[in-house]
Formats: sequence, C-alpha cells, structure tokens
Amino acid sequence: MDYRESHQQRGENYDELLAQEPISAYMTRIEKDLLANIIPVLFPNSIPAYLDFACGTARITSIVAPLSQRAYGVDISAGMLEKAKEKCPHTAFFNADITRDILDIEPVNLITAFRFFGNAQHALREEVLAALNRLLQKGGYLIINNHRNPWSLRAVLGRMSGAAIDLDLTPVKLKKLLNDHGFIIKKTYGIGTWIFRSALEQPKYLDSSIARYLEHVSSLPASYLISPDAIIVARKR
Repeated sequence: MDYRESHQQRGENYDELLAQEPISAYMTRIEKDLLANIIPVLFPNSIPAYLDFACGTARITSIVAPLSQRAYGVDISAGMLEKAKEKCPHTAFFNADITRDILDIEPVNLITAFRFFGNAQHALREEVLAALNRLLQKGGYLIINNHRNPWSLRAVLGRMSGAAIDLDLTPVKLKKLLNDHGFIIKKTYGIGTWIFRSALEQPKYLDSSIARYLEHVSSLPASYLISPDAIIVARKR
C-alpha cells in the first residue's frame, strides 16, 4: 500500500495512540529531550525559517517551532492538522502532498521529518527527499528519525526467536538515500539501544531511573547502528 493512503486515515487521536504503546512513548520522550539540545547548537540565535514535514498532530512542530522565527507544517491528513493547529496557533500549516503540490514558501533553514522514512515505501522516500531538497536552503539542515531499524538489537533478536520483523531501512540504506539526494549526515543519536528484549518494554523499566542510566549507552559512538530509534542530522550540500 502507498503510505500516503494509510497516513491519510490517521486522525487527531494519534498522540493518544503513541502514548498507549510504552516503547513509542519512551522514544517520543527521548526524541524531545534530544531535539531540545540539538537545535540550539545548530541555531544559537533561533531558526530563521523552519518546516516540519509530515507534521501530523504537531508532535515535533510543537518542540521546534518556538525556537524559530517562522514555522510551517505540512501533512496530507486533514484530521491530524486540525489537532496541530490547536497546539501551534502561530505556525502556518498546509494540507498538501509536497511530491505533487507546490508549497508556496521560500526555502527554509531547517526541515524535520519524524516517523515518516521508516514507514514509507522506498519510491515515496525518494520522491520526498527530492522535494525536501528543493524546500531547503543550501547548507540548511534536515533532521529525521529512523524508528524501524532492522539492525537494532531488538529486531535482530526478534528474528532469531522466529518473529516476523518487517523492517527494511538500514542505516546504510538511509545514508545512501540521503547522499543520493544531496544530503550529508553530520551527526547521529541512538535511542533505546539497551531495549533489546520485549520484557524491557514494560513501563516499570521504561519510566524508571534505570532507563535514564542505561540510555547513556545510546550516546556511544555508532550506537545508532543497532538502536531501534535514532535521530539523524544531515546537511544539504
């Protein structure tokens, strides 16, 4: 199925659905903490212009938009955008498909795209990266995540135990995709490297002080290669 179609069916309860799944809630929390540290380093004096692609209910927009002078969000789900507008009243939102529609904005300095590339089919990833390249200024930053890494310890051990793991976006494949579309990876941040068994996905572990301690493992060099989620900071050549 074209990911566009499945995404359009998602509505304003998306945040609640993420919160109900312990590991998704954990990843969301760590992504927020990391972005709060990453953005000020890249843009010490605020982001001149920012776009959140596949913004959904503004989960990421609400974190980054306050750090920008001008903020935009774009998504093909009208239902999710209604929720986004409530969260970020000062952000301009577009109900559009950037691979088919022209977004009437000047090139921006930063684009984020979360929970998209791991879910989308390969052809759509290619189309979107080409469009994002056009929407980003030369030297601008693209920050994305990959929450469906088939190389993660969690996925590898799952396959060894006989689980059907339908993941295809390896770190090497993602790097090639970015390079092919004019982006160079500058920094990576692993998330949840230590969560390698389903038993560790329980709230009693994920919400504990032990989790905060173990999460330091994710900051080790190249840990993103075996993490179930990762933030990737790339720059347009």
